[in-house]
Amino acid sequence: MTDQEILVLAHCLQNPFTRVKGLEPLSFRPEGASIQLPCPEALYLGLDRWAVTKDQLDIPEFRRFCRSLITHYADLLEMLARQGARIKIMGIAGSPSCGVATTSSGYAGGRVREAEHARVPGRGVFMEELLAELERRKVAFECEELGTKE
Repeated sequence: MTDQEILVLAHCLQNPFTRVKGLEPLSFRPEGASIQLPCPEALYLGLDRWAVTKDQLDIPEFRRFCRSLITHYADLLEMLARQGARIKIMGIAGSPSCGVATTSSGYAGGRVREAEHARVPGRGVFMEELLAELERRKVAFECEELGTKE
């Protein structure tokens, strides 16, 4: 398998039904080998969730939940890397969970209402946990994100 690239995809790149309602599907068709990660927000908050920001997800319980989801994926990626695969993580621009270069910030809580948020540099919570685990295991990887950077 030497030098084969493996794309590691944020879940909604292949399953748009897990995106927050009202968000357009992202147009992406992977070529070659790929692994689809689970959607931590859909699993933790459900499909009828409200849009949230990283500020709201950056709590110990959600981080523990994310770590529980990534363990087996990190195991597989570590084994593939040992066999010579190049790992490329594909995240979602502005996502509070799956952003790899940009995430979202804002909303101080309180009653449900229209709330301003901003796209800011940084990683989403799920990607922070995944990439930290791969770094801990000394698995080399590249990152890229898709989607609008609004």
